Amino acid sequence: MSQLFSAPQTVNRGWQIFNYTAMALALAALVALIVVLLSKWAGGTPWPGFNWIAMIALPAAFLMMGASILRSVAIRRRL
Repeated sequence: MSQLFSAPQTVNRGWQIFNYTAMALALAALVALIVVLLSKWAGGTPWPGFNWIAMIALPAAFLMMGASILRSVAIRRRL
């Protein structure tokens, strides 16, 4: 058997929560963006909080997912 391939590493429980949080932030930001767009197209004025949710949560989720990818790369390089 070749030593180049090893069994998949188990993900730490803390990192699983981190990844799910990033996913939830991204989904919340996308829902907020959709609400803002639909309300603007309908001629209404959306609650300003939806804009803030989208402006903060989407970049935060992007940075969190990037950190998760960098951690995965670092773990694979150690194998």
